[in-house]
Amino acid sequence: MSMAEFDRFLFAFTVGSHIILVTMSISIILLLTILEGLKLRRNNSAYADLIHRLKRVFVIFFGIGTASGIVMAMELVGLFPGFMTVVSMTGVINLFYAEVFAFFLETIALVLYVYFEGVFKWKYTDFVLSFVVLSGTLVSAVFITMVNSWMNTPNGFNTADFPSITGVSPWAPFLTPSTFAQVMHVLVTTIFTGAMMMGAFFAYKYLKDTDSGERILDRIIVRITSVTSIVGIVLAGLTGTNEMADVLVNQPLKYAAFDLNYNSGSNMPERLFGGLQNGNFVYGLQIPGLQSLLATIETGKTVLPGLTQYPQSTWPPLLVHTTFDVMVAGGLILGVFLFIVFLSFVLRKDFLRYRFILYAQILAGAFSLIVYELGWVTDEVGRQPWIIYQVMKVSKAANYSTGLLIPGYLIVAFYLVLVPLTFYFFFRIYNISGIHRESKPNQEGVAY
Repeated sequence: MSMAEFDRFLFAFTVGSHIILVTMSISIILLLTILEGLKLRRNNSAYADLIHRLKRVFVIFFGIGTASGIVMAMELVGLFPGFMTVVSMTGVINLFYAEVFAFFLETIALVLYVYFEGVFKWKYTDFVLSFVVLSGTLVSAVFITMVNSWMNTPNGFNTADFPSITGVSPWAPFLTPSTFAQVMHVLVTTIFTGAMMMGAFFAYKYLKDTDSGERILDRIIVRITSVTSIVGIVLAGLTGTNEMADVLVNQPLKYAAFDLNYNSGSNMPERLFGGLQNGNFVYGLQIPGLQSLLATIETGKTVLPGLTQYPQSTWPPLLVHTTFDVMVAGGLILGVFLFIVFLSFVLRKDFLRYRFILYAQILAGAFSLIVYELGWVTDEVGRQPWIIYQVMKVSKAANYSTGLLIPGYLIVAFYLVLVPLTFYFFFRIYNISGIHRESKPNQEGVAY
């Protein structure tokens, strides 16, 4: 493994671990905001108990996620100094400043929300503060995703003059050709994945709990996360379709790799799994004309790009075709499961009475995280070998110092311990926080 490959591996591993923490943070603060609204509307002690517990859990994920974000920032500087040089000389640096401002907003509101409960007499204070924390968390994610969008479709300077940086437009990176499509899909899928994971945990608790009060709390969260997930899977499909259209228009080589188009052409089949052998598609399934039909509907394009239009040295690893197919197939499987849950709502059936659905929820929660991570792998590996698409290759941005090896492996070992330990404390703190609650939830909790 070369040092450039090691830099790729280390940063990918760090981002993949960080994403888990961020996804949980966003899902928990969203749950808290929903529960604050329900508490105002229904005045039920069950909601107050859940808020009391989840606040403490959120602080854990927020604190560890913040520390992890600092690791990522240091790795960007240490592993890819060439990239950060370009960032500092263009308007992209403003996106980082904007992300820090959103983080400050989130932190200040969180301190008020967690440590000054009951100090402010306005009854909407807790709801508003939770909403501000949620907004800060989402806006932080938006600005970081904007940086990634810029890496996919760079603007704000004369890319043709690179490595010289000329014609800088400091605010252009806030809106690149791919910004809207990527930001919307990332937000939706992040919220969806977090909701599925929280639903899985509380479905497991509902199966294991014997205390009636605990089961009432579990029911509330499972039902909230189910509704959130149903809405999320629909929006994920719509935004995913929009992002794929954006890739076709703005990153045709990446698109060709996703769909394994060796040659350009029209009336192209949809290729499922399989691979290329001497330029021919093998070991997979082809659906005649489907790829071209979908592309025409989404973008109006009738001639689709092929890999042979580009130098082979610029092709991404064709593994992205498989990760893309697994991601899409995984989304469809999750959609089928959630359609069953949706039908139970429509038919007014209590799906929590069916153990097979609860077990399926547990599996679906874990599977949704795998699908989500594969989405990031597909997008980022699909951009290789470029760190800035068709401008700067990773090999030109990387740090080749072998002094990074030992710290890098230590960071990998640290995350292998940190992420499971964070979930362990989540389980422990959630359960301990409820032991000394002032009152048991009443049966009104079942009504949600």
